[in-house]
Amino acid sequence: MTSSVTNPKKGFEDVLGGLFLMIAFTLVWTVISEFALRGRDYWSIGLLFIIVIGFFLIAYRKFYTASKKIKGETVTVSAEDKSKSKWFNIIFIVEGVAIFVVVNVLNNTGHGNYFISCFALIVGLHFFPLGKIMQRKAYYLMGGFISLGAILGIILTNKGFPAYEVTGMVGAWCALATSAYGITLIRRGNQLLLNSSTQSYQPGG
Repeated sequence: MTSSVTNPKKGFEDVLGGLFLMIAFTLVWTVISEFALRGRDYWSIGLLFIIVIGFFLIAYRKFYTASKKIKGETVTVSAEDKSKSKWFNIIFIVEGVAIFVVVNVLNNTGHGNYFISCFALIVGLHFFPLGKIMQRKAYYLMGGFISLGAILGIILTNKGFPAYEVTGMVGAWCALATSAYGITLIRRGNQLLLNSSTQSYQPGG
């Protein structure tokens, strides 16, 4: 069986899957940031990204509803899609192992204050092989941006900045990256909506 890039239902499913992950990741990084800052930012970071997440949830519902209205379409899985899925899972397993090793090394060497920055660096780096496998240029941009923030966090920690400040900054930085990619997914979803409405319109019908 083969998949078709022109299948609007598959397009919506791809957008929905990515948007779900960006909602989850943005929420996680926001919680990490605010948990570290404990209101020192007057909860401004949390408020900003809660608004963003709310916007994402509205878009998610819109695209989900649109995908359910598409009838007569079947989403098939090609050999290429299966290969991508396999490597996607392998990368996430390697990422999990790397995080486990790093947290143990840092804790055992008394450098636990570096953990969030190192964690963010691992997350950022994993987007590079994902970008190649999934053929998404945006993954390279997001990975580079997150990695840059992580490296900055490591430098600041090394210079003696308080852990809560560094963690708050890195968390907000990463939430900004996932939010930016979420916006690109929404733009893609809106284009799918536009294409669907154009295709369904028959002049004189």
